[in-house]
Amino acid sequence: MKPRFWFVIAAMAAALALIIALVSIFSTGTGPRSYVAKNYTRAAHLDIRGDDDNRAYTSRKAPSVVSREITSAWDPIAQRVEGSGVYLRYADDGVIIQPRRDGSVIHVMEIDEAYRHYHGVVAGFWGWSSPRGEDFRGRGPGSGK
Repeated sequence: MKPRFWFVIAAMAAALALIIALVSIFSTGTGPRSYVAKNYTRAAHLDIRGDDDNRAYTSRKAPSVVSREITSAWDPIAQRVEGSGVYLRYADDGVIIQPRRDGSVIHVMEIDEAYRHYHGVVAGFWGWSSPRGEDFRGRGPGSGK
């Protein structure tokens, strides 16, 4: 066989390896949402109804242990620890870790939805003072007139 044939085969194999590597790198995702998805057990039956972006997970570990694991991997912008659970605020997501009879339930949801749902606990700790977060976000030109 000619050397050109082997060169074409080698180039095709290298291209295939590159595609596989890129898919595996970008399909794993980054951030607290993907960290929780990779490290805890999905529990769709515990999702909060009415929030399509909410994902629930479980762990046999206590909320304080789960919180340490998550915050070790991803530093939160804000954190509130209360008797009802641990509330972590990230740029795009809220991670709520609550005690469960056999460990913890972990809810991951968009930050705005998490704030609306847990406003009574995180108000004043996550940087917003209004239920919808308008004061924090600025609301755009002409607001407050």
